[in-house]
Amino acid sequence: MVEIGVIHLVRRKNGIEPFKKFLDSYLEHPAGVPHDLVLIFKGFRGDRDIREYDELLKEIPHKRLFTGDYGFDVAPYFRAVKLLDYRYFCFLNSFSRILSEGWLARLRHWAGMDGVGLVGATGSYLSFATSNLERNHSLSSLGILARLRWRIRHVFSEANLRLITLRTSAWLLGTVGLWAPGRHFPTFPNYHIRTNAFMASRATLSLIRVWPMIFKLSAFLFESGNDSLTNQVIRLGLRPLVVTRDGNAYEKEQWHLSNTFRQAMQQDLLVADNQTDAYEKANVEGRIAMSRQLWGFFARPPLEA
Repeated sequence: MVEIGVIHLVRRKNGIEPFKKFLDSYLEHPAGVPHDLVLIFKGFRGDRDIREYDELLKEIPHKRLFTGDYGFDVAPYFRAVKLLDYRYFCFLNSFSRILSEGWLARLRHWAGMDGVGLVGATGSYLSFATSNLERNHSLSSLGILARLRWRIRHVFSEANLRLITLRTSAWLLGTVGLWAPGRHFPTFPNYHIRTNAFMASRATLSLIRVWPMIFKLSAFLFESGNDSLTNQVIRLGLRPLVVTRDGNAYEKEQWHLSNTFRQAMQQDLLVADNQTDAYEKANVEGRIAMSRQLWGFFARPPLEA
């Protein structure tokens, strides 16, 4: 029996281009270990709704699941764990692109080590609690109108409807006391494996508590909150590791040295996604800001283009 299921999320609202890019990368970079490719078609109505995708999949062995467009990435991932019988699960989100041959073999090698409960292509120290505290401290010296103007500029600083909605929701929930990062997120460094590309055993995943993913904030809490996937794994007495393109693995205290996510030129990144792309495409000032937000005084952004 094949022991690894590679679970890739295919979201209808994203269109077919991200899937083409994933599939190209999957075919270009052999996994290096036997596995089943399982595609979760999220938000599709059934086989008749994926004819364009079927054209791309004609010669590619795979399994498929269908789910409604809810629960962000987390709910479909854990539905797959309930329905499928694999010893290990590797999850790749809808924007994931594989960058190196033998990528799955590297993840599997470290996931099977004694004492390891979770491996990922990227990790982060980002803390909503610390960044929110620093922001509020800097705003405290401003008058009411100046703070309001800053909030409005912050909400609309990027022409991205999803981001505008998220920032507006956080602002409103914070105003009524329902959104308090200091209560719900650890302070810096907030060690967490990003859920864009990660691997764990069925035995570990079966012990993870997952709550209803109704709001985006729920997904943030699962990735980096007090009861995040990573923190639950640590409380089980297991270690989370970041695995790099060259096959090395980094303990959480050394993630900033892995050169994977928004650090240096991301030259050791194993699996890319839209967030690593944003850093790659940014100018020098943008990269500095992104790196410092994640890594604080550990940041090592490139200082020239």
